[in-house]
Amino acid sequence: MSKQKSLILLKMLMGILNFAILTFLAVIILYTIGMVRATYTARSFLNHITYLPMNPVKTVIVMYVALFTLVAIINLRQQSENSILNQTIYILEVILCGIIICCVYMEYKGIIFLVIADIVVLIRDKTSQKVFLVIMGLIYIFADYDIISLGIKMVSFQELLNVYTVRQHMLMTGILNFLSSVNAIAFIAYMIIYMRSQIKEKERVTILNQQLAEANAQLSEMNNQLKDYAAMQKQMGEIEERNRIAREIHDTLGHTMTGLSAGIDACIALIDYSIDETKKQLNIISGVARQGLKDVRRSMKKLRPDTLERESLESAIEKLITETMSTSKVSIEFQSFLPSLVFEDDEEDTIYRIVQEGITNAIRHGHASRIFINFKKVDIWLVIRIRDNGIGCKDIHKGFGLTHMKERVDMLHGTVTYSSNNGFQVVAKLPIRWRNEER
Repeated sequence: MSKQKSLILLKMLMGILNFAILTFLAVIILYTIGMVRATYTARSFLNHITYLPMNPVKTVIVMYVALFTLVAIINLRQQSENSILNQTIYILEVILCGIIICCVYMEYKGIIFLVIADIVVLIRDKTSQKVFLVIMGLIYIFADYDIISLGIKMVSFQELLNVYTVRQHMLMTGILNFLSSVNAIAFIAYMIIYMRSQIKEKERVTILNQQLAEANAQLSEMNNQLKDYAAMQKQMGEIEERNRIAREIHDTLGHTMTGLSAGIDACIALIDYSIDETKKQLNIISGVARQGLKDVRRSMKKLRPDTLERESLESAIEKLITETMSTSKVSIEFQSFLPSLVFEDDEEDTIYRIVQEGITNAIRHGHASRIFINFKKVDIWLVIRIRDNGIGCKDIHKGFGLTHMKERVDMLHGTVTYSSNNGFQVVAKLPIRWRNEER
């Protein structure tokens, strides 16, 4: 049998026992008062009691109303997420419990066990549980006739039993004590099972936390392994790319330079004997050089960004800006004072990478919300200015991105400067090989 089912059965048993005990007490109260009236011994009865008893019928009715209300709350109530509502219901249960105890003249207070059994499992907070148990313990201690009668005028239940013989008195007291003891035993069993289930639950949670910690450690280790693997894959990719570039250079420049070297050697040998043959050889060498240059350009073209392979520089930049704005909350303004953005392939590659890296830095490191990109021509220079409204940077440390940007600019014999004032700004100047219509 599961612990939860055992708790339910024990609470049902306590409910039945409390109903039986309270019914037993109600019968005694009604029968005693009725017997006194029937035998016309009221005068003698009143002389032996301290205070007048309450109206027995009304008392029993109030007791049963309180009892059935309490049972209804216990059976029908569902735990709510509203803490104020829960606390109100808890207080209502305690008040009903107090009414029931008063209705039986403080003779029986085992109903407190039923209220404790019902509420203690619903309070999840350990501190609140302890406070509740302390309060109910104090109520149990002070719910005593000798204490309550000091402030409230109330007849003693034992005084009601004085109208019976000693044998009858002992029999009724024995039945009451027996049922009360069974109720107390059921309550103790209930609390033992509940505490054991709490201990088991705590152990289970501890084990789950340990398993979770182990799983997190394993995941962390696997994550580190994945990072190492990704770094290794990246390194292998870079090595593979370098090897591919090396093969391209070897296959193009190597062949071309070999042909040029052999042709020049032939010219050196022929120049003293035949100028015409030397000119023919130089023409052949010139053709080999031009073809080699075409091969180098074709190889370098394979290293261009995919966007520039398919589109013009202006379209590629606009697409980059549109995609960035659609995937982030940043606003990018692009302004060009040039009639067109058509340059040599190496120049377009560098311009595109500068814009790309400038946008990336503004978002990733500057946390900018607005980026301004400006192109203009100053003499032979193309001036690229990228400015943002980000957090800026007091001490500029060149990471891979800025270093790579400078390397690209240096390859074109340009300059790049950085400044941080109300944001971050990159200014790149490139000596462009302007076409005639752009001069």
